[in-house]
Amino acid sequence: MFYYIFQSMYKAGGPAVFKYITSRALIAFVAAFFVTLLIGRPLIKLLYKKGFRSFERSYGDINSQSKKGTPMMGGLIMVITGLGNVLLWCDLTNPYIIVLLISSLWFALFGGIDDYLKIKNRNPDLGLSRISKFTIQILFGVFLAVFILHPAISPLPAKIAAGFQVPFVKGLLFSSVAFTAIWIVFIIVYSANSVNFADGMDGLAIVPAIFIFIVIGVFAYITGNFIQAKHLLFFYLPGSGEIAVFCGALVGSAMGFLWFNTHPAEVFMGDLGSLFLGGAMGTAAVLIRQEVIYIIAGAVFVIEITSTFVQENIGFKNYRRILFRAPLHHHYHHQGMAESKIVARFWIVSAIMAALAIITIKFR
Repeated sequence: MFYYIFQSMYKAGGPAVFKYITSRALIAFVAAFFVTLLIGRPLIKLLYKKGFRSFERSYGDINSQSKKGTPMMGGLIMVITGLGNVLLWCDLTNPYIIVLLISSLWFALFGGIDDYLKIKNRNPDLGLSRISKFTIQILFGVFLAVFILHPAISPLPAKIAAGFQVPFVKGLLFSSVAFTAIWIVFIIVYSANSVNFADGMDGLAIVPAIFIFIVIGVFAYITGNFIQAKHLLFFYLPGSGEIAVFCGALVGSAMGFLWFNTHPAEVFMGDLGSLFLGGAMGTAAVLIRQEVIYIIAGAVFVIEITSTFVQENIGFKNYRRILFRAPLHHHYHHQGMAESKIVARFWIVSAIMAALAIITIKFR
């Protein structure tokens, strides 16, 4: 809304500052942060009064019952403030923003349904079935693959849409429609689940997500700016710079959420929040075709989901534990490491990996 107001003002001779992507990204970031602080507390109290409270799993000798009764579905706060500022500051006719809004609402909706079923059944294992979750994720992955690869609707040139890019390599490594379609579906499924697995300690998932959105925002700005893309040897994707504004809004809402989610957490994001963040991150990375950069920046999420996969599909099937607990943060907790120390160290790793992802910009 504000985007169109300021565009009209600019055309009438008003200030040009609001037409710039960098300005709107920063404004969306600041606005989302303060709006989250403003409405966060009332929404947390409302969730508590309505009975949307957590029911913790038992991890044996790991005491998680102290978190029982904490309001959950706090991801709703980020959905309202993050997407609210996207609607205010983004160009809503931009195809990249339209798809990101669809992705965000799709995953937030089914994440909310999953949380609701868990609360209704008073059991964290009685939400949506695993098959249902995978079906929901794969369906969106297929939709996104069609959007990216179909020349009639894709905002990307056909060569870039079907191409595979890696850091340090100028141009495309190779081009394949079939591989790209499967790769896109994989990235979406991976992204949604990895954030969900990492959301097991206060503040653990939200900070890596913040770093990832910053990284994706930087790359989106470069690919959407003809001069910067040419200078840094990136493919120019007209309109993709608007993703940076989207990322700015979500970074602001995520930082505001962190205000309430740091240890001891006053609210949990729930599956509503983790699927919302994972779906949005994965979609944004695919839209600018920087999935490998996304994996590098999100190394913590890779480690978390890989540790779970190894434990369940290699360890348990061979009747032995590879880790004491999975995901990895529970392994360290089982060994006696304090939750706050585990979370802080995961944050440090996230910051380092995000920096490495941004460093690759100059090495092509």
